[in-house]
Amino acid sequence: MKYKNMQLNFNKRNGNYEITHKGFSWVSDGRKPYIEIRKKFGDKYIKTIRHLNTAMKKKTEYSENKVVTRYSGFVAFGKKLSFTIVCTAEITAENSVTFSIKAENETGYDIQAAYFPAPFNSKKKGQTSYHVDPMRQGFILPDGYKKNFSTVFGYAHIKRMINTGDAYMPLWGRVCDGNTFSAIVETPYDASLYSCFGKHKAFLNSVYWQSSLGKLSYERKIKFTFTSDGDYNTVAKDYRKYLIDRNELVSIDEKIEKNPNIKKLIGSPVLHHKIYSKINEKSQFYDKNGSNEILCATFGERAEEMKKLKSAGLEKLYIHTDGWGKDGYDNNHPYILPPCEQAGGWEGFKEFADVSRELGYVFALHDQYRDYYYDSPVFDKEKAIKNIDGTNPYCSIWDGGEHSYLCTEFALDAVKQTYTELEEHGIDVQGVYLDVFSIMQGDECFHEDHKVTREQSMKNRADCFDYLNSKGIIMSSEEPGMQLLNKLALVHHGPHALRPQENGEAVGIPVPLGNLVYHDCLMVPWNWFNNWGIPKGEDGDLYGALNAGMPYIHPYGNELKKIGTDNRTADVGMMNDAELKKELARIAPLCELQAKLYNKEMVKHEFLGSYRIQKAVYTDGTTVTIDLDKGTYKIN
Repeated sequence: MKYKNMQLNFNKRNGNYEITHKGFSWVSDGRKPYIEIRKKFGDKYIKTIRHLNTAMKKKTEYSENKVVTRYSGFVAFGKKLSFTIVCTAEITAENSVTFSIKAENETGYDIQAAYFPAPFNSKKKGQTSYHVDPMRQGFILPDGYKKNFSTVFGYAHIKRMINTGDAYMPLWGRVCDGNTFSAIVETPYDASLYSCFGKHKAFLNSVYWQSSLGKLSYERKIKFTFTSDGDYNTVAKDYRKYLIDRNELVSIDEKIEKNPNIKKLIGSPVLHHKIYSKINEKSQFYDKNGSNEILCATFGERAEEMKKLKSAGLEKLYIHTDGWGKDGYDNNHPYILPPCEQAGGWEGFKEFADVSRELGYVFALHDQYRDYYYDSPVFDKEKAIKNIDGTNPYCSIWDGGEHSYLCTEFALDAVKQTYTELEEHGIDVQGVYLDVFSIMQGDECFHEDHKVTREQSMKNRADCFDYLNSKGIIMSSEEPGMQLLNKLALVHHGPHALRPQENGEAVGIPVPLGNLVYHDCLMVPWNWFNNWGIPKGEDGDLYGALNAGMPYIHPYGNELKKIGTDNRTADVGMMNDAELKKELARIAPLCELQAKLYNKEMVKHEFLGSYRIQKAVYTDGTTVTIDLDKGTYKIN
């Protein structure tokens, strides 16, 4: 099949594809396409794998720009299965090919997942070839790259769910001597990236399609776009254009028009602090021989500290408050009222909020409507998510101990309950951070009374953001997963992928792939604590400058304190005047830069002769150059 600059070939014998764009060929390589077939065995499900090419019946049909192959007659667990897998490859423009997979005649929960198409690699080895990855902010991985290889090797053997830290965006790409493709997962809600190694020591990728409520159920699609003179910037800009063409990218200016309070973030630093932590004895953080409880400050003490910051000359501030509920951080969700009594209860809480408003600061709260704690006063097992096998999800990592997950059908009602009660008590909430909502794949639920697909789950989460945003509350969440990015004004962080994520070594070569797509749509703070998401030994402020992001302010210093088995920021005792003056001087130019560029597109990122020297270019002509070895940044 051929159309203008594109040619598509399919080998019926082995199921491989070859795509040629302007004479350059990309071919199937690495892991072969397959389906996972499941069977109920007692109370659980077991699975087996069948490669598509092992189907007893295969039929291929060609048209001018399309090839459709039907696979049927699969046998598993001693029986012949009735469904047919339909795989399509179609030239959809002079520079694009779309692949899709669907199932026909699904009669049960037989199909657990599918992996299609096989990854694509350059047919010939290039001089300069690399993979482009959307893990967190993004990285490139040159073929044969050896640094931190054990981590990369591990990523070739796990499924990385889209809309998590493993893949902020439903996107990846590949570059070989300028020949480039971007791959956009057009149906991302039930999808994970699944990587492997191919020829030329290349790290390759394709998609693992999860069933939706037990079935493949709808057609899954990936769009490949090709160019002959591109790089990782091209991959990002292809995706940005795709979103704009579909009216699916909301700029920060559009968000401000809808909620003018977001303007308060312009030129503001972010303060992340805690009030109270109490670790449940059933939490994995609990230390039977250590301290499991800390009151970092009362609400009244925090109010006085905010006055000190104002007196020191800090005009703007976004105050992210953790641990304000009855039993402190990550306890009792989804209902954590009344405010912590040890910190001052309702009266102290109101004082803190009111003082923040008087100072011109944004008083914002950490909150949670996914983790569903057994100790919560509103816990009802019938409202918890139910898995396909009838069990409920279980976790006991966090401070509050044992919990399941709340079905999103009930999330909005829970949000309304909390914020109606806060309003009735006169608490002036200006910002809310709904934890994990933006950075977890949707939660499907099999409960007969409230079945929910992953896609509907994300829409239910979006309703929570919309409800609070309609009240003029500034909305934030943890990290910039694309599926809810249009609902957020800021996130907690959007850092680079490291191993470990805190003060670890970079995975591949970090690039701002995410900000090349959405810099003018979202405010992202940088330099949180202990180099979380910043490669070990490097200065987080340099990355903050490069990305023109909001700086974190650290008026309590960077001291860590062990609570239970976990090291956390101490958040106790504000700096002295001299130290505070120095801290304000550190963030001032970063706040000024963010105020100038918060609504400007990052049009290009490049390395200047070395991966250690980088430059970002914005639409107004501003350039930011950082030197990681010298520890400097320059704004022109």
